[in-house]
Amino acid sequence: MDDQHSTGATAPTAHRTAGAHTGPDTPPRSDSLFLGRAGLIRTMAERLAPDSPASGCLLVGEEGSGKSALMRHVLQLYGQDTYTIHVRGSAFAGRTPFGALTFLLSDLDPEASSHPVLILRGLTELVRERAQGREVLLAVDNAEELDEFSAMVLSQLVVNRSARMIAAFRDFSAGPSEFIGLWREGVLSRLDLEPLLPMECAHLLESELRGPVSRAAAEDLAAISGGNPSLLLAAAADYQDSGRLMLVGQVWVLVPGHQPGFTRLHAAMGSRLSGLGPGQRELLEALALAGALPLTQVLEHVDSMDVDTLQEAGLLLLTQAGVPALSLVEPALGAVLRAQLDAGRRQDLLDRLPPHPAVSPPLRSAEWLLSAGAKVSPEQALAAARAANAEGDAAAAEQFITADPNHLSSPAAVLELARSHLDRRDHRSAAGVVARHRHAGGEISVSTDNLRLLVAESRAGCLAASEQSGDRLPPFGGTAAGVHVALLDEAEQMLAALKRAGIGRAEAAQLEGELTLSRARCFFQHGQFRDCASFLSTVYARGNENGRGFRVLVGSWLCAAWGMTDRQADALELAGTLWHLMADGLPPDLDARPAAEAKARIIHTLLVAGAVATAAGYLEEANDAAERVAFGGTEREVSEGMLRAFQGRGPAATAHLLPALRQLEVADPFGLLGVVLSAAAYAAALHGQEDRAREHLRAAESVTGSPPWPVQRTAAHFAALAQGVLGSPETRPRLEELAAADEEREAGSYALLAALGVVRLGNPEAAQMLLDTASGLQGNFARLCEIYAKGAGEFDAQLLLLAADAANAEGHELLALETGERALEVASGAGDRATVRFIHRNRRLASAETEHDGEVEDCLRGLTVRERAIARHAANGTSNKMIAQELSISVRTVEGHLYQIYSKLHVGSRRELARLVAADKPAAVTGVR
Repeated sequence: MDDQHSTGATAPTAHRTAGAHTGPDTPPRSDSLFLGRAGLIRTMAERLAPDSPASGCLLVGEEGSGKSALMRHVLQLYGQDTYTIHVRGSAFAGRTPFGALTFLLSDLDPEASSHPVLILRGLTELVRERAQGREVLLAVDNAEELDEFSAMVLSQLVVNRSARMIAAFRDFSAGPSEFIGLWREGVLSRLDLEPLLPMECAHLLESELRGPVSRAAAEDLAAISGGNPSLLLAAAADYQDSGRLMLVGQVWVLVPGHQPGFTRLHAAMGSRLSGLGPGQRELLEALALAGALPLTQVLEHVDSMDVDTLQEAGLLLLTQAGVPALSLVEPALGAVLRAQLDAGRRQDLLDRLPPHPAVSPPLRSAEWLLSAGAKVSPEQALAAARAANAEGDAAAAEQFITADPNHLSSPAAVLELARSHLDRRDHRSAAGVVARHRHAGGEISVSTDNLRLLVAESRAGCLAASEQSGDRLPPFGGTAAGVHVALLDEAEQMLAALKRAGIGRAEAAQLEGELTLSRARCFFQHGQFRDCASFLSTVYARGNENGRGFRVLVGSWLCAAWGMTDRQADALELAGTLWHLMADGLPPDLDARPAAEAKARIIHTLLVAGAVATAAGYLEEANDAAERVAFGGTEREVSEGMLRAFQGRGPAATAHLLPALRQLEVADPFGLLGVVLSAAAYAAALHGQEDRAREHLRAAESVTGSPPWPVQRTAAHFAALAQGVLGSPETRPRLEELAAADEEREAGSYALLAALGVVRLGNPEAAQMLLDTASGLQGNFARLCEIYAKGAGEFDAQLLLLAADAANAEGHELLALETGERALEVASGAGDRATVRFIHRNRRLASAETEHDGEVEDCLRGLTVRERAIARHAANGTSNKMIAQELSISVRTVEGHLYQIYSKLHVGSRRELARLVAADKPAAVTGVR
């Protein structure tokens, strides 16, 4: 009996037996269940330590959050030297006095079981005897279901210092008053098992699925599961069954349009739904379909006692905004319930508890009506489509609008349908639906809907005018002066007519803001940064007259325009203002989707403008504020990958870019596939994966679509860098071509990156071009490039060292390394031994190497890959002939390399080389790229 409920470190058999009886609720699958819980595990261990001021902890978390598994894990790690007593509460045992402790009471004398005081004394002596001097630990699961007598005995064992305790609760408010009292007195600490954050969900999924998971897939699963580990894994299995989660190129990605049946997730939620009466079940299903229903309507069909019971169970939420209304506390529960309902059941519920036009969300209402085979009015379809477009569900918006056979006659309906196509970057379908509307007799009368339709039509034309062709960038000049710009002008004229007709001030301001942002987007689509900056400067200077959210969006476009031209320092200052404004909480007039786009725009601008360290800092801040400000999904994953690509960290960039790439191959609503492929090619090339790099480059050349010019230009930048690492002779002329085009476009930051790339290829004669470009720009990166240009052009090791330090400070890790190597090469070539020793000394100090190892490491870094291989062979005493055979080169080539090696390392013979290079030391330094 004892062995079934307690463990001891000195009793291996008993320990294994106890481990086999840890309970039937949630057996641990693997250590992956504890990902994201390291801090909590440490805190639990601290509370259980003998020297802790607390006598244990109370672990609180919802069902499926992993409380029991976590408790067992902590006991396994830190309870090896304790005598552990496992106690489990249950509804059955809770109806019997001392029901949870019957396994111990059976070992007491009958006389000692006649009174609670005697029972406490007897159990205390029994436990002390069995512990044999070891610390006693009480592990209590389902503590809220303990009977009051068991709870009293356990709490007294803690109070009189006979034992420490760790107890798990689903509902702390329903826990024994004795335990709650110990918490209030500070004897026991309460630890809440919070839901996993999206990235913690991603780690758990990757561990269970044995492969990387795209951020979009991880966040979608985190949302449906609420961050509950058990529900997360159940939902992942349902997603796989339905095809919504699919393995593409060794990455698990989200496939839109596939709706899971949620059989596993429904089973995992079983305890929440078990024991429901017919009326309670019906209400939950109706709310799942409707989203929300008025309380008065519900009470006409459902017993008030059922409503109270569901509220007490934490399943219903009552809101008082306008009409008192009921909704589900957990939207995920609604998704699970909807998946279980067939058309017949939906029709039955529609007859009894139909959606309410003033309370039920339009999207939910229209979806319910369509799924039940009912008719959706044009007004309902339009409202639902607007909501779907606002949520980014373009496919649903199209479904709602096209449910009305006469939708082409309504400008408002055509507008939402066009927007659904534009959200998927399908400008041809968007233009086509507008054309059919015009052909069907849709007049362009003066109205807000027609004004917005002109804007949508202009957007379609804008995308068509900038459609990319292979790896060639659209030419500068004239592209933005087409028909689509005339449509914006026409919309401006219509707004003026609406104002004359007496349109409301607030609505006029809203339309004016939409037109302003449309022009900014058009300027950027064609890379007209100077025009964009001139246009937006006066708008931004007006302050918040059109709302803080509008000013944030205008500011993000202005920041990008400044950063791309010649006002990098101003862009950096504005970026800081905007970023921290959004980090403090989104303005009420700024939705999450445009806010995320603004953040991605700012990060991209900072990276192109060379402020890599600043971008890294902002992304780190966004990690801390991930739950407060929406900036995640594929956009965030791409931003993280781009950051590391600009830093020159190949493997780290690949870790973010590859999942994003596979996700974008399935669906690319952002037009980012081309730039991600090019950046992934560069990252792969840096990592030595040449075949993969070439594969990515070929794929990038075949990408079609209309990404904005800056996105296309960044793709061209990384494609050129990748080709450079791969040794293509076309890299230099390509970079020079890009630099010249950038100068014509006045895209100063891109011109600077191109000129820098030419010099980094080892062309010091291009240093003047880099110097000229940098001198006309603001910011630390431009100053760094000036110093680098002078150092490279004048072969000045001291200036190159200054440039390396500046590059490191700005976050350009690979550039800093390359520049340091170039400084060492210049100093070695000039015989400047003082500078060489200075570089060696600084590197040893920075890396805490021993003097000898540091000297060897640094000396070899100045050699090429082939020279390092020959140096090690020669230091080992290998003859020139054997080296030539080993490396498949001629003896004359070996002799030439040795001459270069001796010159660079300042040695005169193989003996001196052998003294410098430890003959048995393996090559540990990769070549400079």
